[in-house]
Amino acid sequence: MTIKSARRGALSVLALIVAAIVVSACGSSSSSSTSGSSSTSAANTTAGSQVTNLTAAQEIANAGKVNGASFCGSKPITLGVQDGFGVNAWSQESLAAVRSEAAKCSNVKTIVAIGGGDLQKSISDVNSMVAQGAKAIVIIPDFGQAELAAIKQATGAGAKVVPWGADPSGTAGTDYVSYVDWNVPASGTLWANWMVKALHGKGNVIYTGGPAGNPVGAEQLAGIVAVFKNHPGMKLLTGDKSWPVTNWDPATAQKVTSALLAKYPKIDGIISNYGTDALASVRAFQAANRKLVPITTLDANGLSCIYQKAGIPLSTISSRNWLGRIAARKAIAAAEGVQNTEPNTYPLPFFEDTLGNKPLKCDKAAAPDFYPSNQITTAEISQYGKP
Repeated sequence: MTIKSARRGALSVLALIVAAIVVSACGSSSSSSTSGSSSTSAANTTAGSQVTNLTAAQEIANAGKVNGASFCGSKPITLGVQDGFGVNAWSQESLAAVRSEAAKCSNVKTIVAIGGGDLQKSISDVNSMVAQGAKAIVIIPDFGQAELAAIKQATGAGAKVVPWGADPSGTAGTDYVSYVDWNVPASGTLWANWMVKALHGKGNVIYTGGPAGNPVGAEQLAGIVAVFKNHPGMKLLTGDKSWPVTNWDPATAQKVTSALLAKYPKIDGIISNYGTDALASVRAFQAANRKLVPITTLDANGLSCIYQKAGIPLSTISSRNWLGRIAARKAIAAAEGVQNTEPNTYPLPFFEDTLGNKPLKCDKAAAPDFYPSNQITTAEISQYGKP
């Protein structure tokens, strides 16, 4: 599960050294899965001090991990953690990233709410967290701008809100503290250019982008379409404006792919914004006795294992659940009056790329929907990945 590239490995070492210098250690911790808090030493950095001075490249190399817990401050607060969907393995690793980071702080109590793909419940979750006294909120606003009013209301009530993983629109610094994520349009562009290379500029491609109209899928599709316009031989079978809805559910993704296979006798490549959906598409290909095709997506252990054995081109970007660590630090630090200078946007490169000399990571002992790039252990997922 470690990154084998020498360059990325060197950056990981550098990130650890820098973090050890600039972040004040808070002692070892023994966390509680119910409260999301842990025992730390009394040496938490005082309010107004700087949390970290790492660059985006250093954070990427170490999956957002830092030594110490200077972001914790000292005031007892409640951290609300909300996910608009929260129904799959990706959500579990996201929740584990946020809660395990918050567990460094003995003064922080954590409450969790899962939207289950329901907009109104997601809005109600935010309102409920404020009513329960949450002074910091970390949220994945999967419904985008439709959740902005609730976020602004929470901010107006004094909560320090940090959305991540889906863009709520609005204005950072006014409507919320900051928005933490990868460069979403750039990921679509990266995937599309890779697919052009893999198919030598000519082929039929399908794109699966999750729930209908979600902001992540829409921005990525725009990037894909823009690249393909410069390559007339590339055809996006699933359209330029929308995509077959998978809801980031592998069972649905497999059914959707089976329908596409029945409709199109020739599919040459797959672009997906969820690695587990891509894995489900592979299973649909296998069930239909169709030859596997190049895929570019987010990392997923089972997908890498299959493609490593098959020897077919595959590239993945980190599933980026580790960004939840940064979102947690920013929200808690803001509520504590502690300065945080970590970047908000991360231009994620390929984590794996068989065409670019970045080997696939297959852990046969791990679950198919385990995401190695996050550097989250199965023990942490078990302890922190469920509400």
